[in-house]
Amino acid sequence: MKTLPITLAAGALLASGFTSGSPAYAAPSGGTPTIEVLSHNVQMLPPILGGKANATRADLIATADYVKGHDVVVFQEAFDNRPSNTLKSRLATQYPYQTPVLGRSTSGWDETLGAYSPLAPEDGGVTILSKWPIAHKVQYVYSGGCGADALSNKGFVYVQLDVDGTPVHVVGTHVQAEDPLCFGRGAAVRAEQFATIDEFLDGLAIPSDEQVIVTGDLNVDRASPEYTDLLAATDTVAPTSYDGHPFSWDPTTNPLATGGQEHLDYVLHRRGHVRPRVWTNTVLTPTSPPWEYAGTTYTDYADHYPVAGS
Repeated sequence: MKTLPITLAAGALLASGFTSGSPAYAAPSGGTPTIEVLSHNVQMLPPILGGKANATRADLIATADYVKGHDVVVFQEAFDNRPSNTLKSRLATQYPYQTPVLGRSTSGWDETLGAYSPLAPEDGGVTILSKWPIAHKVQYVYSGGCGADALSNKGFVYVQLDVDGTPVHVVGTHVQAEDPLCFGRGAAVRAEQFATIDEFLDGLAIPSDEQVIVTGDLNVDRASPEYTDLLAATDTVAPTSYDGHPFSWDPTTNPLATGGQEHLDYVLHRRGHVRPRVWTNTVLTPTSPPWEYAGTTYTDYADHYPVAGS
C-alpha cells in the first residue's frame, strides 16, 4: 500500500478475473455505448505539503497525448487550486462538460452530500471531465478519515452522463491513503468508504441496462487480499484483463513514487449492470517533456501512472 509520508502528514496536522457468482452482461450491439475512461492521480499537492512544479505539470498534462481521445477523464489529487483550474480550462475544448473539484465549495453541484465542511483545510481533489453532457452531478464527502486525510473533504464525485441519449453513470473517487497517523486503521476506513459508494449507488436504483463505472485511486494493491474485499464492497467486477505496465505506482521506473510497487488505480464496472463483454484496464507509462523541481529533472507527469479502461 502506498504510504503517506510522515512529513506530509505532520505538515497537514500543522497546517484479476471476475469474482464468483457474477455473470457477464454483454453490451447489446447498437444499444449500450462503449465508454473509454481515463483515471489519473496527478499529484497536485499544495506546495506546503510537497507539491512539485504543479503549474508546469498542469500545462504538460493538458497537452499530453495520453489525455486525448477518451470519453471521460477523472483526475485525483487536483488539490492545488490555480494549477488544477488551469488544467481543466486547457482541456475544456476536448472535454467541455466538467464538474468542479470535489469539496472546494458547494457551487456548481446539483447536490452536496455527506460530511462536507467549508472549514476543511483542503478539498477532495477529484474532478470529472467529459466529452458528453453531464445531466446530474453530486459531490459526496466521506466522514471518519484518518491521518492527513481527516483534514480534507475527500469523497467521491458522481455524474450521470447523456451519451447520445443513453444514461451512463460514473463515480470517481480517491479513498483513504495509508498514513502512520491512522495507526493501522487505513483498511477499515477504506472499507467504510467503499460501503458508502455502494449504499449511494444502491439508493439510486439505476436500471440494469445502464452502465455504472467506479474509478479512481482506490489505494488498494491488486496483489493484496484487500483487492477482493474492494470488489465485494463496491459490488464491482474485476476487468477481464489487465494490460500495460504491471503497476500504477512503481518507484523502480518513476522517481516521483516511493516505497514498493503497487497497482492502486482502477476503472471498474458495477455488477448487475450492462457492461462490455471484454473490459481491460491498461496502465500507461507516458514520458513527459523534461521539467525541473529543486534541482532535479523529471520526465514523468506524476507519481501515479494513468489507467485507461476500455
